Amino acid sequence: MTAKSKLLILSVILIVPALFAQTQGLLSSPGETILQSYERIFVRSSLSTKVNVLSDAANDEAAAEFYGPFCELALNFVIDNASLFRDDPDMISITIAAVRGVGEYAYNPASEAVWQAFLRFSDRVIRYEILKVLPKLDIYNFTEKVNEFLTEQNRRYLSGTLIRETEVDKDLLLPLIAILGSTGDESSYPVLFTSSVIYSEELREEAIRAIYKIDGNLLDFCIRVIMENPPEEKLSAFILAFSWEGLSVDEERKLAETALEVALSVPGDRRSEIQELSRLSVLVIEKAGLVRALPQVLKYYNQSLAAFRYDQAFVQPLINAINCLGKLKTADAAQPLALQLGLFNSRAAELQAEEQKVVLALINALGELAYKASYDGLHYASILPYPAEIVEAAKNALANLKW
Repeated sequence: MTAKSKLLILSVILIVPALFAQTQGLLSSPGETILQSYERIFVRSSLSTKVNVLSDAANDEAAAEFYGPFCELALNFVIDNASLFRDDPDMISITIAAVRGVGEYAYNPASEAVWQAFLRFSDRVIRYEILKVLPKLDIYNFTEKVNEFLTEQNRRYLSGTLIRETEVDKDLLLPLIAILGSTGDESSYPVLFTSSVIYSEELREEAIRAIYKIDGNLLDFCIRVIMENPPEEKLSAFILAFSWEGLSVDEERKLAETALEVALSVPGDRRSEIQELSRLSVLVIEKAGLVRALPQVLKYYNQSLAAFRYDQAFVQPLINAINCLGKLKTADAAQPLALQLGLFNSRAAELQAEEQKVVLALINALGELAYKASYDGLHYASILPYPAEIVEAAKNALANLKW
């Protein structure tokens, strides 16, 4: 062997152990845990190689012992540097890998970091990955956070900051709304209700489903909305509560009484939402024959009668009020109807078509009430020059009177 060959072999013998020792020093140091080793490597790595470190850690046979905390560290890194590298492809890859890792091991201590990443990054891919992961974690940790996020989205939508519908990310909002349904916390009622009112069908239906999943006092919430919120929201709250399968008969009646009282609280308010709220409430009271609601129904009748005298286009609310009074089996319900029939009888020959509809409703209601003091009015209606339908109804009503 030549002197040159001996020198080469000696060099290899000396260099290889040194290189091995250097590599070992990178992977671990005395007293260092495997998590600490990966953390150190991650911190020392360039941005472009950090995702590879995450991948290596994920494939480590001991990953179950440390990968969740390691991913939390990676998420904290991207959060701290989001303002500098928010749109950087490597930063996005690191974030996605870390989020997936947290989800894979359902590492709940990283919940805050996951949510902060959601807020810091507007990248759709990152946000959708986070939305996939949230249900794998303790979603009850996210109730307040999601409430706040959706409240802000709703505010921006209502203020016009988001162009109506065109900038609403349904794929983002739908799973967030579903999360609130799953957490089932009453604190989500307001934001879900607003979502059910302002957005288009798909988001509205998801918000309503989420509301119905909440194990809370939906009736009390809806009554508060009816009492305090704008007219369009009052109507929406009534429909929401009344459509709820969990509403008892007594609660339906309480809802209707409250809604009618609120609707009547602004005299002369003819907005369509208020009219519809009154109509629906009266229908519930009529169906139940709810005598205790007589004061509200009489007030509705008087307001409807005044509106009809002003404009006969308001005939249907008046007929609704009369029909309802006909189901409230008391003399107090019959007296104003008998009085009004007498007034119409006095000008029977000149009544217009809409007025004749009211007369027919009055006669039918008095027939149901069987109020004997209405005999004179019904008798005259049966012999006055009314259309045959009214005359026949008056005769039938007379037959129902109790003596």
